[in-house]
Amino acid sequence: KSMVRNLMKAGYELHIYARTKAKVEDVIGEGAIFHETISECVKDCEAVITIVGFPQDVEEVYFDSGNIL
Repeated sequence: KSMVRNLMKAGYELHIYARTKAKVEDVIGEGAIFHETISECVKDCEAVITIVGFPQDVEEVYFDSGNIL
């Protein structure tokens, strides 16, 4: 959430995805645009930043069908 807030503070429009929407309700209320899927979130974006904890989760976010790549 700190990264989201810092980027919004710098004037960027932030599109976000989180597995649990309830955990990001506060930054949604501050202006972040929430998407229900990873593919919706990254569509038409010039840059993608991920903050993912475990290698298996990183592989899922990037390589699973319909996700980033």
